Amino acid sequence: MSQYLKDQVDWPQPFPPEEYAERRARTRAAMAAAGIDALYITAPADLTWLTNYDMIWYHSRSFTGLLLEADRDDHGLFFDSPAHTTMVMTTPEIDDVAWFARGPVEGTIATIAETLGGRGLGAGKTVATQRFASGAHADFADALRAAIGSNGALVTDASFLVEGARLVKSPREVAVVREASAIADAAMSAARDALRPGIMETEIEAVIMGELMKRGGGYPGIRTMIGSGPRAGTHHSPAQHRKVKQGELVFVDFCSSLHRYHVNLNRTFAVGQPDQRWIDLMNTSAGCIDAIVAGIMPGDNIFKVHNISDDYTDGNGLRDIMWYNGGYTVGVAIPPDWVGAHKTHPTPEAPDDRQLETGMVFNLENQFDVWEDWPGGSGAAYIETFLMTDGGLEVLSKLPRNLVVV
Repeated sequence: MSQYLKDQVDWPQPFPPEEYAERRARTRAAMAAAGIDALYITAPADLTWLTNYDMIWYHSRSFTGLLLEADRDDHGLFFDSPAHTTMVMTTPEIDDVAWFARGPVEGTIATIAETLGGRGLGAGKTVATQRFASGAHADFADALRAAIGSNGALVTDASFLVEGARLVKSPREVAVVREASAIADAAMSAARDALRPGIMETEIEAVIMGELMKRGGGYPGIRTMIGSGPRAGTHHSPAQHRKVKQGELVFVDFCSSLHRYHVNLNRTFAVGQPDQRWIDLMNTSAGCIDAIVAGIMPGDNIFKVHNISDDYTDGNGLRDIMWYNGGYTVGVAIPPDWVGAHKTHPTPEAPDDRQLETGMVFNLENQFDVWEDWPGGSGAAYIETFLMTDGGLEVLSKLPRNLVVV
């Protein structure tokens, strides 16, 4: 690789080289334990975690990837299009690259398979890909697997191997997560201060995104959710051209993103004095977080979080209006998603319980829908993000989670 562009990298990198070396070693150890000789990594978040490569367009024909081999101690072999030459050359953790020729995706697949074959990854070798990942369409992913298999290799799936390796954050990563949380609090505070009758939901989002970017953050892996009045119980809905009215609730849910590390934060505000039932609901539900912090210690399993949350919900009469009560592991993420496969309850991708270790980060949501008879809105919610420390769970946000009147 040419050093010309690399020698001009004059901006700070999020982590030193030894951090990335530790990540590659951790991934290779997981590969060896799984009997995998080589892994072709295409999941965008995994690529960023291993190399700090950050690209905006993982389209349905994208095979941008990193080949790691279990028995090598190198940076791996990066595959990309010449269109991304500048990005590749200015990513210090990429030092060996194979370029795709511009043309049909079949040529890209052939390049990958031929390169792997030329490195001895054929008969007697186990090569894994990431079939469950955003990027290449499933038909193309299957074609790549078939092409690698034509070399004689046994092809298997390891979609979540790297995610498992990055689930527990290093001390350097924890420092970034804490900074991302401070940025989230600042952006939420700016949104709160901007609220007034007549402000459009899109204007609120502009305030949030401006604050995130001003403080060095990046675009989150998920669009901001904002809803006011009849839209206050919104789920997965972006801001609209609706103007906030006096006496209404405003639901604000976003992630801050620093070096692609996400911290999720959701608060509900009232513009003017709300119906007392909204205040009582949020005051009561806020105690769920306190119960989780009191009940969880390092070494407990993550599903215990969900059990405590469920017990609190049922014990305080909140079940009938609860829309969602649960959480997701978070960390490095690339649009269009922001969460990992692990949740506080079983999922098809991660059905097994997972022991909580120092350095794990996850969120917890209390989302309520009230569609009739409560003036001012159709729902309310809060979301907190937790960090597991040696002494127990830490709630990262410093902002109150009850209904805040502005």
